[in-house]
Amino acid sequence: MEAIPISIPSNLIGIIAIVVCVLIVAFLSSSEASLISVNRIRMKHLAENGDKKAKIVQSILSEHDRLFGTILLTENFFIILATSLGTAILLNILGKDGWLIASLMMTILIVLIGEITPKTIALSHSERYALLVARPIRFLITITSPIVWFFTRLPGWLLKIMGAKIHPSPFVTEEDIRAMIDLGEETGTLLEEEKEMLQKVFEFGDTIASEAMVPRTEIVAIEDTATVSEALQLVKEKGFSRYPVIQEKMDNVVGILYIKDILIKMAEEKISPETPIKNFVREAYFIPENKPISELLNEMQKKKFQIAIVMDEYGGTAGLITLEDLMEEIVGSLQDEFEKIQAEKDVEVIDERTFIVSGTTSLDEVSDLVGVRLESPDFHTIGGFVFGLFGRLPKEGEQIRYHNLRFLILSMEQRKISKIKITKL
Repeated sequence: MEAIPISIPSNLIGIIAIVVCVLIVAFLSSSEASLISVNRIRMKHLAENGDKKAKIVQSILSEHDRLFGTILLTENFFIILATSLGTAILLNILGKDGWLIASLMMTILIVLIGEITPKTIALSHSERYALLVARPIRFLITITSPIVWFFTRLPGWLLKIMGAKIHPSPFVTEEDIRAMIDLGEETGTLLEEEKEMLQKVFEFGDTIASEAMVPRTEIVAIEDTATVSEALQLVKEKGFSRYPVIQEKMDNVVGILYIKDILIKMAEEKISPETPIKNFVREAYFIPENKPISELLNEMQKKKFQIAIVMDEYGGTAGLITLEDLMEEIVGSLQDEFEKIQAEKDVEVIDERTFIVSGTTSLDEVSDLVGVRLESPDFHTIGGFVFGLFGRLPKEGEQIRYHNLRFLILSMEQRKISKIKITKL
């Protein structure tokens, strides 16, 4: 095979040049990875406490287009240089038929040594590495700024000529804001309750109706043939201020009864105990199970209603959701004008280690009560949670342990857990 001469004094000098180029590429790629992934809120905190390198990192990140432009142009220059030198040397050694081997070897060298390995290391130590490379990167940005300025604006000029518009996205991400919240709690700026509320705001946007609703089995409804007297008796027994009005079965909701409408007419002495509730039924608002609750909240505000019926894909009633349910997704448990009395019945404190709770008590409330975080993606009440622990319908008197808690089934109501005794072990 005929050797291909190369325009360098020797292969050794060329190899040294390739090593230098690859090391520069590794430095640039790792610097980019660490600066992109570094916690910006943490950098702000360090800068405010006098860390000069953190201030430089902040300055670099405030003009991230210059950072990316500098890294991109400089890194590509040395990649092309290293690839050209390496290919020339290998062709000189192997001959013109070795171009495939030359290309493969240089690709592996650049990708593995110049990109993947340094980026992986930098990402695992992003804060320390970002502070370490802050000054060299700022110097590089400064000396290459004229060239970078031209090339970073060239695409914009071309797009403008073509009539396209650029809409830059915000550089602060949800992860940045979450990090700010964590830092606020660490420094004492935010209380734990405030942190939890802010975190729930993020979760609110991802929650759908089926995750926040009162399930069908727990709905308390009233027949459309009922009278005012029967409605008031239901209030006395159940303690809610609004009820779905059904016609014979739960899947046939014909409207919503607001108890305050009855009370207003009673105060005006315009109705009797035998007055049909049909006179007070308002139109029901129906939504699908997968409706985002953020959209539902907007609709409640615009259309002035406080309760919606959640429908399943077959047109049946899956549950109901109220304005209070939506608010509880952010601020925790709320009680309407009748629910406080009922809530006192749901939780009974025997002593500091023993509690008796209703199966419908929320997991959040029980967690606060026993001091243990109880979480489940499938259940929202303690009854459902314990049912999930058993994996079957338990019987009265059965018990099960979870961490340092013992759950004893005190009573069942049809196929639901009605009362549970919780003991801290």
